Amino acid sequence: MVFKKFMAKLGKGSAQVDLVLDKQEYKLGEQINGELFIQGGTIEQDINKIDIDFLMSVRIGEHEQTILINRFPFHEPFKIKPSERKSYSFSYELPQNLLLSGYSVSYYFITHLDIAAGVDSTDRDPIDVLPPDRFQNILKAFDKLGFCEKYGSRSFDGHMQEFELTPTSLLKDDVKEVEFVAAMEKAGIHLLLEVDLRTFSGEKEVKREVWLDNELLNNESELVNHLQHILFEMVNEPGFYHYDKAKFHHKVSRLPGAIGAFAIGLIAMELLDEAVEEVAEGIFGEEEQEGLFDFFGGEEEED
Repeated sequence: MVFKKFMAKLGKGSAQVDLVLDKQEYKLGEQINGELFIQGGTIEQDINKIDIDFLMSVRIGEHEQTILINRFPFHEPFKIKPSERKSYSFSYELPQNLLLSGYSVSYYFITHLDIAAGVDSTDRDPIDVLPPDRFQNILKAFDKLGFCEKYGSRSFDGHMQEFELTPTSLLKDDVKEVEFVAAMEKAGIHLLLEVDLRTFSGEKEVKREVWLDNELLNNESELVNHLQHILFEMVNEPGFYHYDKAKFHHKVSRLPGAIGAFAIGLIAMELLDEAVEEVAEGIFGEEEQEGLFDFFGGEEEED
């Protein structure tokens, strides 16, 4: 028994945690259901708490940020006997305005089992966040028109998530790329559509704000025809469309359904915290930072 206790303290034969989700892919606004299992080890152990963290990893330019979206605490201490198995139900409704999973955006749950006087157990469960059906219908319509989503699409610039499409047939000789950002409302979806035209003088960007109501979004053939008509107009009459992209970003990012709006504030706070730390490290040495910490109310540790 003494040997088992010693090995459990080293993590051998200690309790383990496992979050089992009902699936791996979820649409925005969909409820995630699962079961949290704790499997006892070779000895009885005291569990201090359990935390389930829902995290997003997003790359913005050269920087990669890990953002805590939500934390689900199970902070009631308990004992778990050898080989005992405990379970808790788990559910969480995804926000409607998260970024969608892509090349630079990923999501996962980290479950942390805090074991008293032992090595803690962790479990990692990745998930994919997909668009709702009416948004997916836009991507399908572009695909039917011969515009395929590029590898590296769905990048996030700190304000909006951008979708990038390459023509494979329709307008292939005229259009280099189609890009758009979006915000979803109950009645439909706002798009800022940008078409990069091939011209004799070089590339020309044509921007246009587009509103697609739910009735149109749910009619595949009409949606395909409508988007085709819009693209032809932008290609044939580029001088007619002038739109301030920054103005649109500002307008749309303030809408509750803007894709990624949920994460904007969290990412901004993370970047601000990092910037403050970097500035402090650049200006102050270790001793000066300690003094600065004391000045702002920090307590000095006693030996």
